[in-house]
Amino acid sequence: MLSPAKINLGLEIPYKRPDGFHEIRSVFLRLNWGDDILIEPITPGSFELVSDNQIILEKRRLYDEVSEKGDLSKNILFKTFSKIRAHYRELPGVRIHLTKKIPPAAGLGGGSTNAASLFSFYFGLSPEFNSDHIFKLAAEIGADVPFFLSENHCLVSGKGEILKDIQVHSGQGILALTPQVLSTAEMYAGLKKPLQADPPSKRWISLGNDVEFSLKEGNWAALREKLVNDFEPLAFQKFPQLGKLKESFLANGASYSSLTGSGSCVYGLVQGLEIREELFAKMQTEFPDLTFVSFNY
Repeated sequence: MLSPAKINLGLEIPYKRPDGFHEIRSVFLRLNWGDDILIEPITPGSFELVSDNQIILEKRRLYDEVSEKGDLSKNILFKTFSKIRAHYRELPGVRIHLTKKIPPAAGLGGGSTNAASLFSFYFGLSPEFNSDHIFKLAAEIGADVPFFLSENHCLVSGKGEILKDIQVHSGQGILALTPQVLSTAEMYAGLKKPLQADPPSKRWISLGNDVEFSLKEGNWAALREKLVNDFEPLAFQKFPQLGKLKESFLANGASYSSLTGSGSCVYGLVQGLEIREELFAKMQTEFPDLTFVSFNY
């Protein structure tokens, strides 16, 4: 089955919370592109991972280091298995066949989506799981994991665990799989956000309503004036090519373009398959060394 990637439409980090996490406000879109994952039950207590690493060459090593070829104890699937088994020792072990396409350090949720796939597998096997418990355990694995347990696009806040389902007009896009590596921890530290615990501002509530309307109508161009990714200035300063990618997406026909998450991937959204084909060809010509992927949502 598909373990889908996500992109962020806007990502505001208003402050650092007393619990050490950062408050976020963003729209998460599920893509129809990602990893392929097959999970089958085996002897209780056993965990096996078989990976087909198809990540772009520059980042392939990052996954190998935490796969069955490296230190498996650092792999998010193994961590998820261990946490679930700590609560439900009677559940079967797993053999996981993973075709890994989502690169690490990309802002696409590649580890979180795999963890959610394993949660979903066990949820299907055990009626003892309830959604509240699943979401609590999932949030302990990673802030983005609860989103991937949902089947919808979401308006996301809190540290990533507060989800509001939203309607999004179907659309198309192109994702640039970039080789640059941006440390999430370093990016958050670079924002230098103040420590506070304010409730969502009236501006965000109003903005959220405006964004939901634009998404429902498919008015991607209107989002340019409404959404920002707070990480873009840091990312574009460190790697100017990422900024050039965004500029080129917009110049070549994209209705909206942005860095996703804390980076380093950049995407462009379009209105229509023909426009996407033209944009894809132009971007490949302009950036022949990069890998581009078409997606729908």
